[in-house]
Amino acid sequence: MIAPSKLLIVTPCVPNGLPTQGSIIAERLRTEGVSVAMVSRARTPLGRVIEVFLKGPWLMARHPQLVVDVFGERAFVYESFAIVCARLLRRRVIVVLHNGMLPNFVRRWPRWTKFVLAHADVVLTPHEFLREQLVPLGIRIDGVIPNFIDLERYTFRKRSSLAPRFLYLRGMHAIYNPEMALRAFALVQARYPEATLTMTGRDGAELPRCRALVAELSLRNVSFRGVVAKHEIARLADDHDIHLHTNRFDNMPVSILEMWACGLPIVGTNVGGMPHLVRDRIDALLVPSEDHRAMADACDQLLSQPQLALRLSVNGRARAEGLTWPRVKPLWDQVLCGKTPDSLSADRHELRPDQA
Repeated sequence: MIAPSKLLIVTPCVPNGLPTQGSIIAERLRTEGVSVAMVSRARTPLGRVIEVFLKGPWLMARHPQLVVDVFGERAFVYESFAIVCARLLRRRVIVVLHNGMLPNFVRRWPRWTKFVLAHADVVLTPHEFLREQLVPLGIRIDGVIPNFIDLERYTFRKRSSLAPRFLYLRGMHAIYNPEMALRAFALVQARYPEATLTMTGRDGAELPRCRALVAELSLRNVSFRGVVAKHEIARLADDHDIHLHTNRFDNMPVSILEMWACGLPIVGTNVGGMPHLVRDRIDALLVPSEDHRAMADACDQLLSQPQLALRLSVNGRARAEGLTWPRVKPLWDQVLCGKTPDSLSADRHELRPDQA
């Protein structure tokens, strides 16, 4: 058990929005007797800046430790303020770096990022990929604590003979490359006329283009669902048989862990942390980014090779079982007690013979 204390977590915690790892950690720590406050609940980037600037110092004065989720880009304005302000108030600051695009951000703003992160007492990443990318750029990384999921919230269904029912779980933004999913699906539907594709995620600039592409390619059975609540993901996964993950940048996407937990075979792009996180043809299929033909061929392999689908389904569930709160809790115990966390890697690992 973690000794009861007070902790402030700085992370987007929008009511009824998709929870960040920071908000999930807060929920778990509360059950361990830790008094946890959170900021910010604002729905817009500007609102989060204002809320952290106005409420941050008041909350920091009442909490001896902070955990700050750092995503970079525009969010780094309030993330920087929280880190530096906490240090001026002599609070202990634990930073967790997220976002597969963070190395590019550090390259654009090296002095700013190094100055801010130097004020943290502990700098963590959820994945070895970010450590490998950021340490050569002069960013100190003190440890790795993987992202995790609440396994009990997901229902596992072992899959072998698959139906061509595809699920896309990211938003309609260029970084997620939803157009690649549609172009791959067009090739699959030419082979399997009954194929369906459900596209979920926050509406963005790519949505009009994607809707136009559906008409341009004469696609059938494509539905756009918008944002899906966290508690609905397991049910949604149960209605589909293959997950398409088309990101152009990535770190340790929780959506991969969720699909693993549900037994849904994954076809994803070989970018960022993905080749560190998964094993090609063992617990997912990886294809080059922007190559929709390779993605369609990978989908065809899953649909025509039941043993391959079964391998990915079973091994994916095994990976999800290793990325849960009981596994990462001891590492958070160590960090919150002022120690450097032991290593628990989320990277590819050697599998037992029955998993290979």
